[in-house]
Amino acid sequence: MVTGKSAHFSVEEAQKAMGLTPAQMDRLIDEGKIPVIRDGWRVMVPRQSILDYLAEVSAIPLKQRKKE
Repeated sequence: MVTGKSAHFSVEEAQKAMGLTPAQMDRLIDEGKIPVIRDGWRVMVPRQSILDYLAEVSAIPLKQRKKE
């Protein structure tokens, strides 16, 4: 869902855009690596959460990354 300059995605939309499995996405959310917005039963992933996570993992050399 896009509103103005900010965009929020469903967990499924974010997971697909990032090329992750549902289990990987759930783990990243549970670990707090991808902050989400909870509104009742809805869980939305802010665009900035995705960008911040991708910037973080892109800055870590491949040899130092542990498997997600």
